[in-house]
Amino acid sequence: MVIVFDTEDKDGMENTIKMVDHLATEYLGRGLKTHHKRAFGKIEFIKVLRNFAKKVKAEEATGGQGDSLRFAKQYSEEVWDAKMKGNRYP
Repeated sequence: MVIVFDTEDKDGMENTIKMVDHLATEYLGRGLKTHHKRAFGKIEFIKVLRNFAKKVKAEEATGGQGDSLRFAKQYSEEVWDAKMKGNRYP
């Protein structure tokens, strides 16, 4: 299937977006609006925060810097990647 996105046809662009959203929903199980959405339940979010606190303590116990931006970034990327795949974390 070939989908054309003609930038000179505003109505055509709107219809193309609708078609792609419909196809993504049918074949991928998620639409365009939810493609980048990561959802947390309240309990899951609390578990993520508790897990982060434990990792910070463990990092600092070994002489590392649990309060550094790099450490927080690495942890957030673990969570982000898990959520991107549709998984729960931890």
